[in-house]
Parts: sequence; structure tokens; C-alpha cells
Amino acid sequence: MLKKNSLGKGLGAMFPDLLEKIGDKPLLVTCGIEELVPNRYQARKDFDPGEHKSLVASVRKSGIIQPIVARKFDGGYEIIAGERRWRAAQEAGLKNVPVIIRDAGDQDAAVFSLIENLLRANLNPLEEAEAFHRLINEFSLSHEAISTTVGKDRSTVTNALRLLKLPKEIREALARRTLSAGHARAILALESAEEQIRLFKAILSKGLNVREAEDFARGKKKTKTVKKKPVHDEHLAELEKRLSRRLMARVNILSRKRGGSIEIRFGSPDELNRLLEVLLTK
Repeated sequence: MLKKNSLGKGLGAMFPDLLEKIGDKPLLVTCGIEELVPNRYQARKDFDPGEHKSLVASVRKSGIIQPIVARKFDGGYEIIAGERRWRAAQEAGLKNVPVIIRDAGDQDAAVFSLIENLLRANLNPLEEAEAFHRLINEFSLSHEAISTTVGKDRSTVTNALRLLKLPKEIREALARRTLSAGHARAILALESAEEQIRLFKAILSKGLNVREAEDFARGKKKTKTVKKKPVHDEHLAELEKRLSRRLMARVNILSRKRGGSIEIRFGSPDELNRLLEVLLTK
């Protein structure tokens, strides 16, 4: 079990057996670039073009300094950690790359991939949420188990997973990083998809910060004051009838604990003028 403070120390510190020999396998092997395939559990969907370009330039100049970690797969090797280095090596024209062979199961491959991305470069909020969701669905990990494994608070894991409930339009904005996770959590405070979309558009059009978005959401969630039904007894009903006959218009008398009102309805400007004449004539 990993310690929660292990993040930031590197994969070697968290998984020292990555650097040990597996049986009689050598510590380090050299593989043809075509022998490797991407990790099927890769959490990252979006590879930043600028970062990739810089990494390609570095690989061209110095080669791959940190070996790729992989496991045997279908006559070749499946990458566990280091897919960005492998992609850069391809573009840089390398034919062979250094690889550490790891005897890992599917769950290990999924977890290692997620942790490497959390260590090397932040996943966008949606990628992180989808990775957590996959660990739950495919490996039956609890929120607590994921929290311990990836070194994040359980509440962080739970809040990340809630992002997957947002409408598609908002999830896509999270993936593009045009919406922050803080904004998304403010949106989640609203129950209906219509209200969520409305706040999302307000955030983009008005440039609302997270606190302003939270204030907006709280305002929408305030319980509307329930209007007390007016007291309406037989005496008032009789008065309404008499006034209606006298004015030749519908009259409602609203009586509350303290005071009340008389409502006279009209359907046109001419009818209003007639009523005013009746009421103002002494």
C-alpha cells in the first residue's frame, strides 16, 4: 500500500521493484520502437503539442535518459509508464529505446499509468475523473483505495468523479481546460442540467471567477418563500360577489394575518377607464 505522501518522489521511490530484476530478466533491455504499444489504460487523452515538441527536441539531442517501463504483451511489450517518451522517440527518428521489463497485471498497469501522469504533468480534470472511474469499474477499487494508491484525499477522488455527471458540453470544456475544476464544482451545486448550462455559459461570457460562480449557484438554490394561502371565508366570498356585481368586473379580496388587498381585474384600456369612472365618481 502506498503512503499518501509518496507522490512527488518519482515512480522508482514509490515502486522500488520497478528497478529490480524480474527472475533472470536483465535490469534493462533495448527494444525496437515497433515492439512497443501504448498502454490500454492510458489516462491521458490529450497530449500537449508544445510539451511534445520540447520533448522531441530533447530526445533528438540527448536520447531517452529515463527508460520506458513496459510489460510483455502479444509478442511485444505494452507500455506501463513512458508513453510520451516513446512517442517523442518515434518522431525523433530513434530505432531503439531503453526499456525496463515489469511483470505487471492489468490493475498495476492502470494504476502506474495514472500515477505517472499525476507525477509528470497534471491530467485535465476530466481525464483524471475518467481514470478514477475506470479503476472503480474495471478493478472494483473503492474511493478509499484509490485515495491511498494515488496519494489524494478521498474527498478529492469523490469530487473528481462527480464531474462525470455534468452535461457533455461542460465536460468537453473541462477537457479543453477552458473551464476549471473549481468552476465545475460550483456548477454541480445546481440540480438541473438547464441551470448548469446557464451558469456554465455565464462563466464563459461574463468571466465569472470561482467565488462568483459559487455565489450564483447559491442564489439559485435559495429556497423560494412559500406563499401562505390567503384566508378566504364565506364572508369575503360574499363581499367579492357584491363588488363584482357593482363594478361589473372580477374582484378578488386577499386577506392575510395582517391586512390584505382588493384586486379588480380588467381586460382592456376601455374597461380600465370605465372602472376608474365608477370608482372616482362621488
